[in-house]
Amino acid sequence: MSSTEHHPAFDSLTPSAKLALLHAQTAAPQDASVEETMVPSANDPVVTTDFSEPLIAGDYPTPISKPAVIKKEKKKDDKLDLASESAFPSLSSGSSRAPITSGWSAAAVSRVKTQPVTRSMGRAPASNAAKKSTVPHITDVLELPANQQTANQPVKPLGFKSNSDVIQQVINKTGTTIIASTNRSGTTTFLIQGTPADTEKAKRELIAGLVVKRTAEVAVPSSTRRFIIGAKGKTLQMIEAKSGTRINIPPRKEEDELNEENDEEMVNVTIVGDAAGIKIAQAEIEAIVGDKTAKQTIKLENFHYKYHLLLAGPQNGALKSIEETLGVKVQTPPIVTGYDVLVEGKVRDNAFVLSGDKEKVQQAKQILEDRYNSLEKDTKTVNLSVSKRQHKYLIGKNGSTLREIFDKSGCSVELPASTDASEEVTIRGHNDCIINGLTAVLEKSNAVHVAVLDIPSIFTSVPNPQQHSKNVLKYIVKSGHLKKIEQDHDVEISVPRADALGKSVPLEFVSKVEKNGVSAYQDGFIIFQNLVPALFSTVKVEPHLYHYISVRHGKQLQRIKARYSVAILVPDNENEEILIVYEGKEGDDQETKLSEAKEALDAVTAEIKKIASDSSDYISNSITIPAKFHRAILGPKGTTLNAILGEDSTVVVRFGGANEDEVIIRGTSSEVKRTIEELNKVHNEAKYDDFSNSYTAEFEIPVAFSPHVIGKSGSNINKLKDDLGVRIDISDPNKSENGETIVKSKKKNDQKVKIIINGIKTNVEAAKERISAMVSNLADQVTLSLSVPKEFHRFLIGPSGRFVKKLEDKYNVYIKFPKSFSTETEDPDVITIRGRKKEASAAKDELFELYEYEKDEQIKRKERDARFAEERKKREADAAARAEAATAKAEAAAAKTAAAEVEAEKST
Repeated sequence: MSSTEHHPAFDSLTPSAKLALLHAQTAAPQDASVEETMVPSANDPVVTTDFSEPLIAGDYPTPISKPAVIKKEKKKDDKLDLASESAFPSLSSGSSRAPITSGWSAAAVSRVKTQPVTRSMGRAPASNAAKKSTVPHITDVLELPANQQTANQPVKPLGFKSNSDVIQQVINKTGTTIIASTNRSGTTTFLIQGTPADTEKAKRELIAGLVVKRTAEVAVPSSTRRFIIGAKGKTLQMIEAKSGTRINIPPRKEEDELNEENDEEMVNVTIVGDAAGIKIAQAEIEAIVGDKTAKQTIKLENFHYKYHLLLAGPQNGALKSIEETLGVKVQTPPIVTGYDVLVEGKVRDNAFVLSGDKEKVQQAKQILEDRYNSLEKDTKTVNLSVSKRQHKYLIGKNGSTLREIFDKSGCSVELPASTDASEEVTIRGHNDCIINGLTAVLEKSNAVHVAVLDIPSIFTSVPNPQQHSKNVLKYIVKSGHLKKIEQDHDVEISVPRADALGKSVPLEFVSKVEKNGVSAYQDGFIIFQNLVPALFSTVKVEPHLYHYISVRHGKQLQRIKARYSVAILVPDNENEEILIVYEGKEGDDQETKLSEAKEALDAVTAEIKKIASDSSDYISNSITIPAKFHRAILGPKGTTLNAILGEDSTVVVRFGGANEDEVIIRGTSSEVKRTIEELNKVHNEAKYDDFSNSYTAEFEIPVAFSPHVIGKSGSNINKLKDDLGVRIDISDPNKSENGETIVKSKKKNDQKVKIIINGIKTNVEAAKERISAMVSNLADQVTLSLSVPKEFHRFLIGPSGRFVKKLEDKYNVYIKFPKSFSTETEDPDVITIRGRKKEASAAKDELFELYEYEKDEQIKRKERDARFAEERKKREADAAARAEAATAKAEAAAAKTAAAEVEAEKST
């Protein structure tokens, strides 16, 4: 008798399950690689809830796939009695029915074949079976009561087709063999055959796909929320994958503080799945909570910022001692002074944060509080007057100079707020180190030399020196002149903030060597002195067009700058005007610039006004979306809004207007209409809990385009990730999914790479659309050549490149003419046009038409020149003949006169 039949777990199976298992074992070949039969445990059924009301009838097993290869010992004893009335009771009297035949008979097989929709299942891919053939196989059992099966529910979830469809998917995914058997009570027994890991995975997949979903809530301390989620959601994803459930954690409110000194505040974590999966997820979450609640994170906010450095000790020695002694992590606040105690109108966060074991954290807290109390009693202060301009240089970058003074002297330095006119600096420390603190402050204040250039003082003769100084400063910062001065003279130039330009426009040249500051000051003065008002002009257009002009017409602005040798500064602030500065051509002196500036500035002003007038379709509209959805529409760091607007969009969206629910959209009428539709669509999606859940899209692109999609050093793909906040994985075309090397196709166009994008659904779809558009554009890119004799190139290029630039703008193509010093490999007559096929062909045709026109004109010009030359030659010949005749006539007259004179002499 088989050892299987004596196993208590075997005895606990239903008769139909016993029969299915025995048939599976009988069908196994005798030379199987597994030596022992793995017996299913009676505790294997994952769901143990008792259901008394069956929903489906039938008592025959259904073969789902071929049985796995299992070797068993030949036994002749204890055969299952198929005629047993107790094991297989006959039906009760009543309406007569045809006897139910065995599910393994020919009739049953025939019946299964006639019902392919519900019972037809295939075997796992042969590759998987071959790959795992060396691993011992086992047979596992799973029972699902009728009321627990999704297929038996009156309302089924979206996307659910049938049990057979789910089972086939599990077979394909896990590489196992699954046999399903349903008894009269509706309980379905699954015999799962495969490797231990695969059978366990198959059980979880079957339960996740077939069992009715339930919802459970687990209350956890809010302080553990981030640990359950994990870095980038990895811990939460692991729990969901392991349990086959979906877990929803309420988002952290923006106004929540980090103070986690107590764990009294609880949040409910919702788990959706089957009973077993919920149990697994609960166990995982409770394990994390149990581990983290043994630890604590608290904030100490009752320490005045004046004592922060003293509490930390030189080189943070006091805090390091606490960390090493108690094993507690201490996070120190940034150095805060009167200069930066307020940031954007809010008090800076200046708390110490302690993390670690609860008991140790409390000990560390007590140590710091005792130290703080001691410092309040024992430290003294002394005041020192230091020039107000030197104060910010005593602080240093991120407080580096203050920390350096403290580490050297043991004294902290307190400075008045920047809005306070006081020049007094306070030095705080113990009696024995106050002198050292005074010395260190004096050394640092004297080590920095500051030369101040007041820009309006240079332009006292102009009508509005203050406004012109602001314009000059704006241009000089954008142009990079200040950076060059800093590099040339080893100085640091301090530029005033925009909100500090009301009364004066000063520049500070800071240096460690005084003569360097003086030289930098002199160079700056000369640069400013030459930037007279005649070189500046402003253009007033509708402020809401600024963004549209700078983005949509950015290339056009660049060409205007190059054509007229100007700088164009489009402001971000709607209260300012567009600034134009004439820079002149390289090598021009000041007199030449002044003589040419007005014409260039007028021309640029006209061009910008024309752009603005052509933008009359730019409109502003508004819609109402509840404020609670604004954050979801924006997405993390504005990535979802980027996805909605699209790449290089000129639309501006502002949340909150007349009321908090208003959303204002500005742009061209067509783009505004599209944006409103997209915003409403995302708003409707954001109403559901799973809007921000992870979404994955997979697609393939030709391998030839993948380098362009990735970009140089990953520039293109990184821009997509930053703009849309998605994760993008591009497969290696030389590797298969399981890491094996594949043989490349001879045709490069046949090779594909898989792209997987993960993130918020709206963002993922936008990333996919952008990549697809990029691939489509690349596939349509062509490079055309046009041979035109070199002597005609200047006519096609036009004055200052005007004609060719117009063609590039019109067709969005790139046109390259050969260089004047062409190499031997470069044809001096060939013009290259690169762009989309249709546009490049149109540009080529227009260039050829222009060449034909110029060629005809040149032929006509030559004919005209030849005709003019012949006519001139004829005129010259006629003039020469007339001159010769006149000369002959004059000579004849002279001869006649001479003869007459001779005759007269003879007669006398």
